[in-house]
Amino acid sequence: GLTEMEVEYSRPGVKDRVIFGELVPFDKLWRTGANKATKITFSSDVSFNGTAVKAGTYAIFTIPMKDKIMVMLNSNADQGGTGNYDESLNVATTEVPFKKGPQMVERMRFSFENVEDSKVDLVFEWSNMMFSVPISVDTDMLTQKSMEKKMAEIEGEFRFYEDAASYYLANDKDPQKALEWAKKSVEMKEVFWNTHTLAKAYKAVGDKKMAIETAKRSLELSQAAEYE
Repeated sequence: GLTEMEVEYSRPGVKDRVIFGELVPFDKLWRTGANKATKITFSSDVSFNGTAVKAGTYAIFTIPMKDKIMVMLNSNADQGGTGNYDESLNVATTEVPFKKGPQMVERMRFSFENVEDSKVDLVFEWSNMMFSVPISVDTDMLTQKSMEKKMAEIEGEFRFYEDAASYYLANDKDPQKALEWAKKSVEMKEVFWNTHTLAKAYKAVGDKKMAIETAKRSLELSQAAEYE
């Protein structure tokens, strides 16, 4: 979607050690990495496994257990290990399964997997263990806000009005608004592709007569442009 996410962390190695249950004890607070506490940044508001979290940067702390792990986002993003940890600064606390991973991972790593427009999984892997936290974003709302902002910035840009109309039509949004934007695009500059979008917008509002007439006009324009 429109949201940027970043994880900044050190990558300790296994180095033939037993990690979980020994180097990293069970049932104790962990900085989730080495050196400074691991931190994550969101460019917009997100839902962290169901908990609303504001845009910003947070430290990731965890408490590993034998079959689950507690994951906390703490608003004190720049801190060393666990010495300055203040539970009252947690903005999200969740428990997810802590399980054997599909492969041995020598260097600890975070990744974003199963990426979709409005959701992604934050995946942790180290040694033979892994956990995953689902993160979701209201991409639809962000997209609409972005379109409104852009329209104010680039009034007169016929391509953008066609983009906006196409987005609304493809996502079953307000067809009257899609028609308004499609008309505006064609009024600015008539080409076959925005005229075709206008035809689809007429169809969406139930005006079949205008949809057919506009589709025929689009066909004429595409033939004139030699676009098969």
